[in-house]
Amino acid sequence: MHTGFHHAVMKRRGKSSATLTRTLDSLAYLMGGMTVIVNVPQLIAVWTAPNLVGVSLVSWCGFLLASCFWLFYGILHRQKPIIAVNGMLLLVQTAIVAGIILRT
Repeated sequence: MHTGFHHAVMKRRGKSSATLTRTLDSLAYLMGGMTVIVNVPQLIAVWTAPNLVGVSLVSWCGFLLASCFWLFYGILHRQKPIIAVNGMLLLVQTAIVAGIILRT
């Protein structure tokens, strides 16, 4: 038995639901890409700034752990936008955490 918002939308909208799903998938890639991009300045700063005052290892480890969870979730549910975004975030956030650890 399928319940939930997604299935309710699929039942009510028929063919137009496929269009809605494609649109939301595209937006997921766009928003996910923006999420990765806003992490890049921190990555650059961690590796190039003279000091790391104000950069929290605990916070970035938390972000990294969350990305690991969402990547696993995306793989389990075969959700390409979630896999793509969190795979990229995993790389960027790992580099940030490594920079914090190696430079302090």
